Amino acid sequence: MSRRGEAPPGEPAPTAASIRARAEALRAQGAQLRAMSPADRAAGIVAACRTLLDARSGPGKRARTDLPASTGLSEPMVEWALQSSLAAVDAATLLAMSARAGAEADEARQVVQPAGLLAVVLAGNVFTAAVRALLVPVLVGVPVLAKASSRDDVFPRLLLGALREAAPPLGAALDVVTFEGGAAALEASLLGGADAVGVYGSDATLGALRATAPPGATFIPHGHGLGVAFVPGDALADPDAVRRVADAVALDVAAYDQRGCLSPHAVLVETTREQGPQRFARALAEALRRVEDRLPRGPLGPAAATAQLQWRGVAAARGLLLEGDGYAVSYEGPTPLRLSPGHRNVSVASCGEGRESATDALIAAIAPLGAHLKALGVAGDEAARAALARRLPAPLRPRVCAVGAMQTPPLDCIMDGALPWDGLLGYVGLT
Repeated sequence: MSRRGEAPPGEPAPTAASIRARAEALRAQGAQLRAMSPADRAAGIVAACRTLLDARSGPGKRARTDLPASTGLSEPMVEWALQSSLAAVDAATLLAMSARAGAEADEARQVVQPAGLLAVVLAGNVFTAAVRALLVPVLVGVPVLAKASSRDDVFPRLLLGALREAAPPLGAALDVVTFEGGAAALEASLLGGADAVGVYGSDATLGALRATAPPGATFIPHGHGLGVAFVPGDALADPDAVRRVADAVALDVAAYDQRGCLSPHAVLVETTREQGPQRFARALAEALRRVEDRLPRGPLGPAAATAQLQWRGVAAARGLLLEGDGYAVSYEGPTPLRLSPGHRNVSVASCGEGRESATDALIAAIAPLGAHLKALGVAGDEAARAALARRLPAPLRPRVCAVGAMQTPPLDCIMDGALPWDGLLGYVGLT
């Protein structure tokens, strides 16, 4: 594991010249990558993921040894993250994705043209985000040069090592560099030779790197965000249903210690004669206690501890605060939505009585979040989720899913309003 902003032991610190050379080498590998069949690319990706899932393999052992320290997550939380993100990567899903990506082209009228090189800048808050960011481009024939977060580059490098071990032709089309963000010369070299640029990070990071990207490159932004959960009254029909929904929401909150852009920071509950937000807040606190027993929270740094203390103090002064070892739930009454500082602190609020009224109140509450709302978890059936999704106004484009699944998006799902391969493929028209 490298220290903050440094290359791994044994690897020279990157320079502008070395990054350009690595980019050129990757571009040269593109023809070999695209010459492979989709089935072979899918098989190699699956083999790499299985290597990391296997705790007895070299990469698998290193993942379980190094990731708790680099991420700040507990060992059980790291194991859950590995299992939930890698086990779902299977050949059938990958082949279907590859087919969908090419199905948009009519061979008689269009030619699919993968980008010659993708440069991607990764964030460090959710380590498994690298699975989608690095493997989907390789699947569709696009070599990738990734800048890992200087705060945590362990998982991208493990993924690279597993790919090189399991499928050398695929591993040759992927490379990872580590350096501090804001190093202008290095960033210019990273992005300068790319046909597509993907960036995961804050709005400030997106703005700076959008300006650095070559004028002709496709820019693929993944800005910071958060999630919100919605609990309709009919999802809480009896005590067993209340417990199931609370357990599902608690898992969404606990996953990655609520540090990701899909993490729910508020839960909006429809009030009914039998149920209300205060009762659900108590059920959620109990559910978070149960989750803590099997997926304990990692240690808090000073800044996170300070933010948590301030948030809990305001919550206690305004209404109900339910605290436990590693979590807290608040209910502050009829006040504007107040987002939490993360780290398993979550607000519960009322969004009115009756489905139509509750839906209107939900949309009014989340509308100010705009494009920063990345996930909307909904308790209830698929029809309820679809009906709610149809009512969302622009620019709201969250992934609408069941509670309990907010942190485990399928590899082929739409995120940030885009398909996984959007920006990676171009189309040449034939007339």
